Amino acid sequence: MTFIQDLLKPGGGLALIPFIRGTIATLLVLVILMGIADIARIHMVVLGCLSIGLLISISWFEKAWNDVQRSRGESSSVSSAAANTGKEPEKTD
Repeated sequence: MTFIQDLLKPGGGLALIPFIRGTIATLLVLVILMGIADIARIHMVVLGCLSIGLLISISWFEKAWNDVQRSRGESSSVSSAAANTGKEPEKTD
């Protein structure tokens, strides 16, 4: 499949996370440089805060996604182990 087809599949947008993180980091560097150069300083402070918030939210989303994927992998291995032994898996709710 092509890269575009991979992106259009459900969950395919996760391939863009490194690109998005790099773009926002570049924006943050430019905002800091413009703030140092005293160009629209208050606007650069606000834009810098928004950029930092975006970086944090992307990291949070990626961590949550990895946790869900990991828990799905563990639950499928638990259910396959239970199928092999013939016992019900223990509920963890």
